[in-house]
Amino acid sequence: MAVEGTKIKEMMEGKTLEKDNIKKMYDMVQNASEPEEKKKVMKHSVFFIGQLPLKENHIVDLEQTRRIVNGSVPFAEVDTYMDYLLKGLSTQKLLLEKEDGSYEVNTKYEKSVIKVRKIARAFQLEQEKALEAGIPKAKKMYQMGTKYYHSGQYGEAAACFMNAVELAEYRMAYYSLGLLYFKGQGVDRSLEKAVYYARKALVKGAVIAQELEQEILEAMNA
Repeated sequence: MAVEGTKIKEMMEGKTLEKDNIKKMYDMVQNASEPEEKKKVMKHSVFFIGQLPLKENHIVDLEQTRRIVNGSVPFAEVDTYMDYLLKGLSTQKLLLEKEDGSYEVNTKYEKSVIKVRKIARAFQLEQEKALEAGIPKAKKMYQMGTKYYHSGQYGEAAACFMNAVELAEYRMAYYSLGLLYFKGQGVDRSLEKAVYYARKALVKGAVIAQELEQEILEAMNA
């Protein structure tokens, strides 16, 4: 299913897993009363389903979803917005809540979700393509940051990693920032910022950040 770039942006407008959009969707669900309004809300909400990471058998990967949501929601608010997202979608039977606390996509809407997944993936690829030009510079900034880090110049390292993130959302730079904020090296120690950056790294595909995320969460719960 090929969709033109501008068309993709129009379709995704207000329907991405961002803080304001999740709350707006939840409020729309709660306030919908007329049949036509409910249909509109249902169509709108299918876009959210299309962006949820899944495990086998249409089961929602709640851990990965939480990481994605944490990309736009402060750590202290993540559970609230997860509740908005999951409860809002399950109210419409787009997600089915199981007895074990997991959620699965209602296969009744599978064809619609498949279409939206293609649109959401195209949107993601567009965003990645827009960052491509900055990747070579981001890699150099990251390499410079690692040199500073290993020489004990943590403030300079943090600045380089931040530049790499701003240039191309470089995943290892996200990981490195998570580590610096966790240890308080070159930056004021912040477990919330540490988990934010570790999760951004994981969402971008840096598997190495999973152990760091766990360490940070354990420290937060200690």
